[in-house]
Amino acid sequence: MKDIYELLNEIDLDDKQFEEIEVTEFEKAKVKKALKESLNQKRKIWSWKKNIAAAVIIVGLSATTFGLTFPAYASDIPVIRNIFRLLDTGRIGFYEDYKKYSSEINMTEESSGIKITIKEAIFDGKSVTLTYALESNQDLGDDPNLHGLLDAKGSLGGSQSSQITKVDENSYVGLVQSNIEFRNQMELDHVNINWTIENITNQNNEEKIKGKWSFALSLDATENQTQIINQSAQQEGVKVNIEKISFTPMSFIVYYNQVISDEVRNKWDAVDMEIEIKDDLGNNYLGKGNGGAGERDGYNMHWSKTFEKLNPNATKLILTTHLNLYEYTSENHGSLEITKEGSKEILLPKKSGRGREKFTLDDIVIELKK
Repeated sequence: MKDIYELLNEIDLDDKQFEEIEVTEFEKAKVKKALKESLNQKRKIWSWKKNIAAAVIIVGLSATTFGLTFPAYASDIPVIRNIFRLLDTGRIGFYEDYKKYSSEINMTEESSGIKITIKEAIFDGKSVTLTYALESNQDLGDDPNLHGLLDAKGSLGGSQSSQITKVDENSYVGLVQSNIEFRNQMELDHVNINWTIENITNQNNEEKIKGKWSFALSLDATENQTQIINQSAQQEGVKVNIEKISFTPMSFIVYYNQVISDEVRNKWDAVDMEIEIKDDLGNNYLGKGNGGAGERDGYNMHWSKTFEKLNPNATKLILTTHLNLYEYTSENHGSLEITKEGSKEILLPKKSGRGREKFTLDDIVIELKK
């Protein structure tokens, strides 16, 4: 994975490769912010990297600035046009190809002096991802928290994650993603979604701003191809089944389930399962869990995890499963039950397993069908 300094270092520059263009104060502020963050993370960089960064800062601060005439490198400065890349913290990472396949939305809602605009949206058959811009008439702190729900019609529920960053005074960009659970883990080619925000909290001072920001939109799924896998690995009473993989132009989604034996259930309070993937070319793939569904006790569960775009030259995927068996303690498990009357302490059931036990299952090698 290359960071912004490595990308800039690969450029063979001469003065004929630039054209002068006008930029807004907002755009200049965003460039300065991105560079400042990168510099803070690179205190011990080599001198040639410092020289490149200084040159870019001079460009960003001038009344007019230069745009690279070769767009491949211009787009690698993530803050300019691509919220997905900006929220990848300046590296070629998980969201590298999302903008290319997203739909431009530009839908705005304003309440309590705060304007939120959905910029792009994408649906991969499993997850909905939105990028947005937020402009406020007051400072919301460095990392405001948007309290709301992004859900889909007909879903059984799901999990939600979000990112936000300040790019200028009272201006922010962010990303919200909902991993939607449908019956039988089915994938849809179309989805109707609602994103509703009820309040925004300034986490610097805990001030809460109430309002009503509500969006409704329909999205078609990106193209995808599904390969049925049905391969498994097991050890010491724990089994993982890889059910299928769905390939999209910007990612692939692995669907899998865990089966826990009665012996393990009776010994350990909980089992966590994490999968990692590499290919036969040596590439390791970044992944984000989508949550799951299953039995109320959390043992037998169906999961899915989304990974970055598959290398087109890969012919095999090697999947490694890491297991963590552990007992409940007051640190890792709630000991309070919330009721209508308030809260009351509950006793955790005692099992024979103590502490944690970790092990790794044998690799599952998947032959890709081209």
